[in-house]
Amino acid sequence: MTNGYAFGQLSQAFLTASTHEDPDVRRRADRRAERWAQVIRAMAEGRVDVGSRTPVLGYPAWITLEVLRGGFATGKALSEGPLDADELDLAKRLGVTPSRRLLFSYFLTEAGLHELYALLDSGRYRVDIPEDAALLTMAWLVRSGDRAGALEILEAIAPFCETLRFAPKIANEPTAPPEFVYRMTAGDAVTLLESRRPNTRVEAQREALSVWNPFTDRVLEVWLTKHRDGRIDLAHDAVWHAQVVEVVAEYDRLAEAHTLCSKHKKPRENLAILIRVMRTVAEGGAVTARDAGLVCSVIESCIAKRGTPNDDTHSSLRERQRSIASAPPHSRLVAIAAERLTAVEQSQGLEHPEAFIGEVTALEAERTGVPAGSVMPAVVPRVIARARSAPIETLLADGTVSSAEVLAELIPRISATVTASAYHDESLARLVAANYRAFRNRRSLLLVNLQKQVQLSELPWVRAATPHGAATTNEAMAVARRVGALALDYFPATIIPNPLVRELHHLLATAGYDVPLVEELAADIFMGRFSDKFRIAAQRASTVIGSTLYARYFKIDIKQILALPDPIETSQKSKRLVIRFGASEPLVTFGDVCHARAEHTTSEGWSVARNGTIIEQSQILTTHNLAALVMLGVKPQKPWSDLARECIERTESLLELASRQRRPLRTIKDAAYAWRQAVFFLSVSTPAEAEAVITNRSLASTVPDVITSLLHGLQSAFAGNPEAKDVHTPFVGWTVGRHWVLDALGHQTHESS
Repeated sequence: MTNGYAFGQLSQAFLTASTHEDPDVRRRADRRAERWAQVIRAMAEGRVDVGSRTPVLGYPAWITLEVLRGGFATGKALSEGPLDADELDLAKRLGVTPSRRLLFSYFLTEAGLHELYALLDSGRYRVDIPEDAALLTMAWLVRSGDRAGALEILEAIAPFCETLRFAPKIANEPTAPPEFVYRMTAGDAVTLLESRRPNTRVEAQREALSVWNPFTDRVLEVWLTKHRDGRIDLAHDAVWHAQVVEVVAEYDRLAEAHTLCSKHKKPRENLAILIRVMRTVAEGGAVTARDAGLVCSVIESCIAKRGTPNDDTHSSLRERQRSIASAPPHSRLVAIAAERLTAVEQSQGLEHPEAFIGEVTALEAERTGVPAGSVMPAVVPRVIARARSAPIETLLADGTVSSAEVLAELIPRISATVTASAYHDESLARLVAANYRAFRNRRSLLLVNLQKQVQLSELPWVRAATPHGAATTNEAMAVARRVGALALDYFPATIIPNPLVRELHHLLATAGYDVPLVEELAADIFMGRFSDKFRIAAQRASTVIGSTLYARYFKIDIKQILALPDPIETSQKSKRLVIRFGASEPLVTFGDVCHARAEHTTSEGWSVARNGTIIEQSQILTTHNLAALVMLGVKPQKPWSDLARECIERTESLLELASRQRRPLRTIKDAAYAWRQAVFFLSVSTPAEAEAVITNRSLASTVPDVITSLLHGLQSAFAGNPEAKDVHTPFVGWTVGRHWVLDALGHQTHESS
């Protein structure tokens, strides 16, 4: 399966690199293809073992690897490769051969240690990957007198100092306040702005307004001297003939120099007709009566539409068009905005982004030739807004954080403050926070056999520094509750994404809580088994959903879940017990329950869709962390019933979207997930609030048949009827074969999961 996936990714990248019309896309695809080829070569040579915690031969688990989509390691570490520019500058300053080993050795000298001390105190460094913090941590330990801890780090990293970089990267300014987060750095914004290319359609329009429209007017003026009473007087006129020759020659020069606009080349266009007949005159040919009539028709049409050249109506129109054409191209304005950003620290966000989106200044106009006062195009404030550095609540409120996945990307900076608060020394706390943020940016590996991803505590420099900190509890729990509430308030219809699950798990572990938060599993690599934390999560969730609407709607046998035993001995695990859904006998494992609950929608054998139905049942039984958040005291600002209403509305909008899509199953799955969130929120609302939402029939508008059916199922379960479990089918997203929602929507596709 791993080889097939890698070859599939290589094929897709190669196809894009070979056929895409955009050269930038082709270049990126070509680099992606090369990396996938590198993965396949490394696997074939035995240098990469896909599925292992240590997939690259010779590298321990703590080294940050280059990881591609799907968790495939390429065989390279992110800190290896050619020496960076600052490393070359340092080698030149020291007068040594450019070598990572020599530079590593320098930082172990007294002079090198004092450079590291200065960086620690100023905070003017970047930690892009955890390895950037290794020598800085070692230096702090040396200065604090912990030589044993420093030696522990050196023993771990010294074997790799020839190829890997452990020295810090220099920054122009200290890091931003810890409560401030940003989606992209100033450097990222510069790169994005510089990648913008001139819009060919806009430039073609500019060419039409500034070149071809004025030229058309001149051609028309020449013809008007021969236009009499609706006829063309073609009597010989040497002066006019010379003008015609000159105009035709000018047309040829313009056509060769200005190639963006092609309208003038189309045979039926006005300018093309006038020039074609002029060319006949210039070459001494005879103009037919038909062509003369066409010229008359064009002249009269142009005058009727825009007025006679140089009259008030015509002049006013052309003046407006000249004004539009004279406006500087967006690409030049974007370049000015990018240049502004290069003056600030590139590794951080912008606390005052509005300072970079103003009109072109007089100094900039003098330097670039762009008129002073020119307004930046919309793309500039849009990109720069993504680099805004502010508290997370501010970015959520202004829409900069657009999804739970984006929220998860930003949380590590907040979580880092909790980790750092354990260290009383300011310089060490700042370094620990920077290292934490870098570690959280590591890409996860593809792991099999229920292995765990590398943990922060496994990094040698983290392990050595830990004794100098103190455990934190209250602050970590407060941040965990804050993060959980933000996710529910702003993205109630989205399941908690894996990166956010990992952040919450770290915060709760720091606070001393052993909470079994569960990740979303990938259906295409699911091995049919669940780690025991899924069982524990389901059992703890049962205390929240026990006799609620959620349990009734999804037909959960709470006693069955609570009766699941601890993991069985390996010898017994191999004896799978297949029991039909609804059987009274106890099942062996949590996985057996999920298989049994999904059995009515699954078929024998392996398939992604079959795996998806089983995984979805695990999400239903565990509430995919919602019950855990409630048990931890997470309280969103909005009432639970309002969150439920938003989820139902989101379900409706997704189903309406699915009704118009060619391949709608992914959207239907998202709708089912949103619906499951709604059912849970209703279950923790007051009965009166839940009833008000369930009976609000105005929710069913764009897809009334489906939503009405779903609401009827909720009403049946809400009523608590003993027969309720038999009168409705819970809405789930995964299925084998055609989804029933497609028929309810009147969808014609035959797509299946």
